[in-house]
Amino acid sequence: MGSALDWAAIPHNSDGVVFQVRVIRGLQRFHLPRRVLEEAFDLTPHASDARQLELFYQHKTHILSRAMRKRPIAGADTAALQTVDFTTLEEAGQSATASLPETQGYLASN
Repeated sequence: MGSALDWAAIPHNSDGVVFQVRVIRGLQRFHLPRRVLEEAFDLTPHASDARQLELFYQHKTHILSRAMRKRPIAGADTAALQTVDFTTLEEAGQSATASLPETQGYLASN
């Protein structure tokens, strides 16, 4: 999968990483916003452009696998990755279970 990455760069507004990968029928460009890097990969707020790119390469295999799952066939647009793209079913289940007692108490009081 490492050979799938064509290039990666920081956009002019410093908002995350834009990268291009080889997928079915050509090349697909993706945008991984700074907010997603902060929420899914613990990027510190106000991190430098270099740090954003460094974090991207540290998690490259995982990011590319999620990107290629989201857009396996090339399209003309830039596909935006979201935090939910990096949330596993197990994590989603834990967060839903964590709020369950609050919901049950609310329903019981009505």
